[in-house]
Amino acid sequence: MFISLNIQGAFDHLQYNSICNSLDEINSLSHTIETFKDILNDRKVTIQTAQCPVSWSQQQGCAQGSCTDPLFWNLVANEIISEKWQPNLHLQILADAFIFVISETTEQS
Repeated sequence: MFISLNIQGAFDHLQYNSICNSLDEINSLSHTIETFKDILNDRKVTIQTAQCPVSWSQQQGCAQGSCTDPLFWNLVANEIISEKWQPNLHLQILADAFIFVISETTEQS
């Protein structure tokens, strides 16, 4: 059996606090980890209106095409990746999709 779960808008909805929590779980004092956290710190969205620019804090999402998208997604998806699955289940992750391949010897199983 083959099951594919495509997470619609996965990169748009990545929560910064989830990414930072996943980085904290690495348990390593690293300049690289701090750099990734800094990328997410104090991000703002600004648009120009007819009166003046308007800004607000951004708490989720990654710029489409950013080289950090796959890294941040893998950090957050790691909980699913590291789950102990039954031996007859194989999990493959492709970008924002989870693919489960389940093999059984009989149709009834």
